[in-house]
Amino acid sequence: MQANPAMKKALDDYYEVWDKDFAGNISLEQVAMVASKLQKDSKKTIAVPDGDKKKVGKEEMVQLMLSSIPEEIAKMKPEEAAAKIRETTAEVKSILTKMFGRRNHLIAIEKKVQAAWAKEGCNVSSPEDAKKEKFFCTFPYPYMNGKLHLGHAFTLCKAEFAARFQRINGKQVLFPFGFHCTGMPIAACAEKLAKEMAMYGNPPKFPSNEPEPQAKKEEKKKVKDDAKGGKGGKGGKGKKGKGKAAKKKSKKKYQWEILEEMGVPSNIVHKFADPLFWLDYFPPIAIDDLKELGVMVDWRRSFITTDANPYYDAFVRWQFAKLRAAEKVELAKRMCVFSPSNGQPCADHDRAEGEGVGPQEYTLIKIKVCKPYPEALTKALGSAGESEVFLAAATLRPETMYGQTNCWLLPTGDYSLVKMDSGDIFVCSARSALNMSFQELSGVPKKPVIIGSVKGADLLGMAIAAPLCKYEKVYTMPLLTISMGKGTGVVTSVPSDAPADYAAWMDMKKDAAMRKKYGITEEMVAFDVVPIIDTPLEGAGEADRKLPAPYLCKKMKIKSQKAVDKLEEAKKICYKISNAKGTMLVGAGKGLPVMEAKEVVKKMMIDKGQAVTYYEPQEKVVARAGNEECVCALTEQWFLKYGENVWQKKVADHIEGTLDCYSNKAKDLFRFTIGWLRQWACSRTAGLGTRLPWDTQYLIESLSDSTIYMAYYTIAHFFQGGTLDGGEFKQDSNRIQPEDLTEAVFDYVFASPKASVPLPDSKIPAETLQKMRKEFLYWYPLDLRVSGKDLIRNHLTMSLYNHAAIWDQDSSMWPQSFFTNGHVQLNNEKMSKSTGNFMTLEQAVRAFGSDACRLALAEAGDGLEDSNFTEDTADRAILKLTTLEDWVKEQIQMEKKLRSGPMDSFFDRSFDNEINAIVHLTYSAYSEMRFRDVVVHAFYGMLSARDWYREYVSKGMHVDLVKKFVKVVTIILAPICPHFCENLWTTISAFVGTSGRVVTASWPDVPGPDKALTAQTEYLRRASSSARSTLAKQKKKLKGKTPNVLKLDVSTVFPEWKKFVMTALKTSHKETGELLDNKSLATELRKNPELCKNKKMSKLAMSYAAMLKNEFKSRGAGALESEILFDEVALLEESKEYLMKGTSFNRVDIGNADNDPKSNAEPGKPAISFLCEE
Repeated sequence: MQANPAMKKALDDYYEVWDKDFAGNISLEQVAMVASKLQKDSKKTIAVPDGDKKKVGKEEMVQLMLSSIPEEIAKMKPEEAAAKIRETTAEVKSILTKMFGRRNHLIAIEKKVQAAWAKEGCNVSSPEDAKKEKFFCTFPYPYMNGKLHLGHAFTLCKAEFAARFQRINGKQVLFPFGFHCTGMPIAACAEKLAKEMAMYGNPPKFPSNEPEPQAKKEEKKKVKDDAKGGKGGKGGKGKKGKGKAAKKKSKKKYQWEILEEMGVPSNIVHKFADPLFWLDYFPPIAIDDLKELGVMVDWRRSFITTDANPYYDAFVRWQFAKLRAAEKVELAKRMCVFSPSNGQPCADHDRAEGEGVGPQEYTLIKIKVCKPYPEALTKALGSAGESEVFLAAATLRPETMYGQTNCWLLPTGDYSLVKMDSGDIFVCSARSALNMSFQELSGVPKKPVIIGSVKGADLLGMAIAAPLCKYEKVYTMPLLTISMGKGTGVVTSVPSDAPADYAAWMDMKKDAAMRKKYGITEEMVAFDVVPIIDTPLEGAGEADRKLPAPYLCKKMKIKSQKAVDKLEEAKKICYKISNAKGTMLVGAGKGLPVMEAKEVVKKMMIDKGQAVTYYEPQEKVVARAGNEECVCALTEQWFLKYGENVWQKKVADHIEGTLDCYSNKAKDLFRFTIGWLRQWACSRTAGLGTRLPWDTQYLIESLSDSTIYMAYYTIAHFFQGGTLDGGEFKQDSNRIQPEDLTEAVFDYVFASPKASVPLPDSKIPAETLQKMRKEFLYWYPLDLRVSGKDLIRNHLTMSLYNHAAIWDQDSSMWPQSFFTNGHVQLNNEKMSKSTGNFMTLEQAVRAFGSDACRLALAEAGDGLEDSNFTEDTADRAILKLTTLEDWVKEQIQMEKKLRSGPMDSFFDRSFDNEINAIVHLTYSAYSEMRFRDVVVHAFYGMLSARDWYREYVSKGMHVDLVKKFVKVVTIILAPICPHFCENLWTTISAFVGTSGRVVTASWPDVPGPDKALTAQTEYLRRASSSARSTLAKQKKKLKGKTPNVLKLDVSTVFPEWKKFVMTALKTSHKETGELLDNKSLATELRKNPELCKNKKMSKLAMSYAAMLKNEFKSRGAGALESEILFDEVALLEESKEYLMKGTSFNRVDIGNADNDPKSNAEPGKPAISFLCEE
């Protein structure tokens, strides 16, 4: 309908005053509520947008509301209609205010508490008491090409929780936070924006229907683009890209649009064409978001990287000078993953896809094409028609070339004819030719010498002379699974040792129609499979060991090359055994183990000119800048000599002996990384960063400048001056100047405590230098670093290497622990901007408040597996926190009505004991970085214990226990929900007798739990639960009658066979940490004469063991105890009122079943029955 201006103004006003997210969108829930009020059946009138859209912008919101306005309002006078709309929207606002009231209450508390902390300097860290124990933890500084998101928050909160826990335990804590700007991503985005403005104007007018790039079209064909493995050219199952692009694919967007989507105002987007503007814009926003989250960061120590901050720049230059002096850096020519458009190595953080991927060495086999050449090849060669032509096949197994029977080509593939520097003509993919141009094999970088091209179909059935082949000539055959995106597109065929080759070869032999289609004659497939390696496969006879691929295909019933999954499995088995235990039967490596023969044969072939060495990335790598696929290039640059024997051993010993990784899986990942991490290209020629001090044409790459900056945090506040880039340092003569930070100054400040170092000759006052050194020596080493698991393979391991180099004589200065976690999902789905399942830190805190968000992040999960943040959990946290606060206030008002005097009931003792137990469980969970368990114990566990006590204690709660509960829960939950607990601490100060701040309070000093009392509590809860569930199951038998007597028969002894089962399981758990599996348990039961002879009893024993195992999952080791720590009868007698509460029972009878052979009672599990008495 057409809206009059007054009506539209009323709706505009509604939009302006109500609940919007950071991007200015309003929820459809609000729109629907207004529509429902305006016209009672909103479902018939409101046009909800397509898809899963949950929010709309201003114009769409207004149009949706207008579409729901009924005729009677539309016909009113403009001002009357507007008044009606205002009346309706006001009503909705009132409803929504109640809905969001609890959240808004928590947010108000958080702002008040944060202001108080800032005023009092609660987060300022300094070694005031040098004798006091310290705790120093960090989170890898995030990259500043955008806003922080929930993934950042999930990981950094682990450090935040640990820091607050350690402070409550009486330690002085340092948790600093910096911002990373080094590398190509920011520079690349700035360059992209500049190009957009040059092409489309400022502000730009982008074309509405831009044609889809060819690369994108090809991607949509879904061609299998992964190699099958060893030979690097066949399609099949392979690993998916591990890079960030694979994780965060988004629709094609212009950089201008991306920045606007981040919330950057349109009128300043153009400024981002200057890469330095990014450094000014995003870090302050990150600080604001982190402050709203409530992190206990000492912001005086914060900084940005790159030479835009001359202080940090000086620190990095000092670090590299030390590395060079220690001979850990060298100038060399080596293969590295390289970005052609940037003209420099592409390190992990410069990649949109393929993070962690390195160069893969291949042997390029020169397979000579026999003359006369096929017509298509002759034509493509042109004037080079008389040249020798070779099919270039990349392989990882040169030792198998003795077993060639043919060569595979892709019929639809486009093959380039490449003139090599040697004068040979190679037939290969254009992609591999580009790689060769960067490896001094053909032409110059970016420009391989390509003299023509030909289709694979035109080369099929071509005679070839394969080096080392038993047969004088073999032929080219079609293979449809070859990928032109891996290897060279030319694939050798060794059916004796490659199951996929054997399956395809046999298909070609058997399928006459296929041969006819591709011009393959019977003569071309008449060759026998050649035995070349003795592979001792399990179950294989002497003949089969020499032909492992045919043997496995037969054994696994693989009948054709279409059995892709089985062939992949067969390949893994064959290659694993061959490499580990195989022996060469023929050729230069005859009699040698396969791994030794591989090197012998490779060297021989290269020396004879039958092969060359070739490299390409292990998997596809895409550079952020230019969004192009990377190559492997032989480059001269500076390398860090990771993997050098002595250096590597020091790091390996530290990992094994000192470094706490919090899980065996994480430690294994460090061991694996130490095994493969070698020379690391640490320099580049473009981007942002610090220049190598001795070779200023190079910048230090983004991972290499980020390895020991934890040390910089300890002294950063002396010269950062509270500004991220150091500010206007030259205008203040009283400040330390960047040029004052000489190598001698850093050598003094960062010297090991074991070293005796004199004060340097410096403009910095001696007293200041001494204070700087004191801070460093107090805070170092780093106690904890928290990171995503993906940084194990680079940053974290490199940090260990660099610490071992800088403080080579004192391993006590190396990091003490690294905690790593997996990725976080959002609402059980992968976080993704393209699907809309994405949340920034700012959005999360505004939606739920800080503490509810923190609690949901803690509950999301820990460890290396992916975790899950759910909005429902955050919403539930809001309700539970505010409900707890309301209850506490209620208890304060009722203090005089609460019971006092002796705490003599079982439920008093039980509640007190549960509080003590939870304190100790929570302490262990915090200490071991199990924050989900912290929430389970400190929050849900405490609330559950309180609810049980409140429900069943007969004379009302005891005031001292209420006070203890309130004080304890406030302290032990404070690291997770510090604002809420700080406010609650103030609320209970007079009630409990507290003072000061909860964030600096002491951890509760309570005795350990009484095991007997814990067992009694668990026993009672089980007995009550079992009675209710048994009653529910027996309803049909009771035929409508309501039992009013609960009968519990207690037994004090176990049958001997049950004792035997329990002992077997208990012994197994004690010795191995695991319960016996069924097979082992059956073996153990046969040792018991009674069970061995009686099959029926043996089956009962197995069933009983299964029941115990199930109970073990919930009760732990207590389920396997054969002795009861308390008097069951006495406890049940004291607790009859509890057992009857909320039931139809008016009496509980307790009997003894020791002499009743039919009873199923046993110690800890009374037999349950019911009576219906008049």
